[in-house]
Amino acid sequence: MISGTVWILLVLAVVLLLGLYLRNVLMSRRVYWRSRRIPFVAWPHLLFGNVRGLWSSEHSSTLLQRIYRDLKERRLAAGGFNLFVSPSILVIDPDLVQQILEKGAEVFRDRGLYVDSAMDPLSDTLFGLGGKQWQEKRVRLAPVFSEQTIRRVFGTIASVANELQVEIRKNYDRSEIDVQEWVYRYVTHVLGTSVFGVRCRTIQYSNTEFRATGEKAGEFSWITLLKHWAGVALPSIARKMGLRITDASVEKFYAGLCTATVLHRKSYGVWKDDILQLLIRLREEQKISMDELTTQCYSFVKYGLETCTSVMTFCLYELAKNDTIQNRLREGINHSLEDTDGQLTYEVIMSMPYLDQVVNETMRKYPPMDLLYRRSNTTHSKIPKGTLFVIPVYALHHDPDHFPSPEKFDPDRFASGVKTRHPYCYLPFGAGPRGCVGAHFGSLVVKIGLVTLLRNFRFVLPADDNNDDDGGFQPGEVKFKPNALVLSPIEGSLRLGVERI
Repeated sequence: MISGTVWILLVLAVVLLLGLYLRNVLMSRRVYWRSRRIPFVAWPHLLFGNVRGLWSSEHSSTLLQRIYRDLKERRLAAGGFNLFVSPSILVIDPDLVQQILEKGAEVFRDRGLYVDSAMDPLSDTLFGLGGKQWQEKRVRLAPVFSEQTIRRVFGTIASVANELQVEIRKNYDRSEIDVQEWVYRYVTHVLGTSVFGVRCRTIQYSNTEFRATGEKAGEFSWITLLKHWAGVALPSIARKMGLRITDASVEKFYAGLCTATVLHRKSYGVWKDDILQLLIRLREEQKISMDELTTQCYSFVKYGLETCTSVMTFCLYELAKNDTIQNRLREGINHSLEDTDGQLTYEVIMSMPYLDQVVNETMRKYPPMDLLYRRSNTTHSKIPKGTLFVIPVYALHHDPDHFPSPEKFDPDRFASGVKTRHPYCYLPFGAGPRGCVGAHFGSLVVKIGLVTLLRNFRFVLPADDNNDDDGGFQPGEVKFKPNALVLSPIEGSLRLGVERI
């Protein structure tokens, strides 16, 4: 019989061997790019690589911007860096960006995310899928993102925007408003009505279940990050263990909501002009399953809520800082509405060139997705198959070689007739076959909200400088929330004065 002391020694030996093995693995990752004689940014930390502080004290946008500048100063088209313990390539040159996103899209067609439709149905989104699965589902879901579909929900979105301005008027006695909070309520309400066909009333009430679940769906924590990493690094083991990325309560809520709404419409012959009705038709035609219907509705929240909120919030902030631009935009809006006696229509929204310029410049300065990534499915020279290629959108958008005086908010950069720049240095929606399929819908949500608010209110910076030392709002300055996938200001930091027109 083996004594207790021997057992302890055996356990210690196993732990020691595992520790040595792990150290060797980490050391090999540390010298990964040097051993392949590929230029890299700096000697990486054993655990944090070249991104120490990422998501804990600094947002990925500014951290990757420093790496971008380092590589560009050395006149490199791309270079190696370690994303924690994962050796990756940061892409600098727009021609190489174009090669990855468009010309070589078949080689770089996947994001490499973990998807398990059996154990985690809500992970089975177009954003996460790869290969033939993505291509096949993209074809079946094409009607969801068509212009005809977007036109169908225009009236619903405009109605919600009107509810927003009415509610802000009710709260007009306040000298300032938390603009991010009100925009978040608006976008949540839009998604509830135009996608799910439910009156979630998040504009009037901030603590609804629909909003709380939407926040949980977009929640980004270290636990979520570790789950993603485990799914990407060890997919077969993750599937055997039944790894779930989506919170079980989130899946239960959206599955229950979609099932109940579909059953209600079928039982009572209810028909609505919304996206859910189109998905119901696709299900009846046996083009999608009930799980796919739920996943598609959920994906609007997962990938649309935070992004639309980000763009609209930062746009109002910049308009408050730049009164001349705000007045010019308002005049253009009013002029466009003269021919329809003030009636907002799809055609009117789409025929406002300066509104396009303002929104485009907002997404240039504050791209909601500050980076793009693709995994190579072949080996390139000394770069192995499966390597993650990272495209730093924020850094490209703030490169003075592409956009002179990048910190200046200048919508005329996007005016017609302006000298063209490389098409792949401006990527708010990505590009190529895997560009954002919901871009048109998201832009419309933002534009309708902006037009409705600017017709009724003037936005200004707070009179009080609020020069706190606790990280509060500073006029002319914005601080990004570190632990956010979508570029966002710190909660409560963007307060603007509102003047009724």
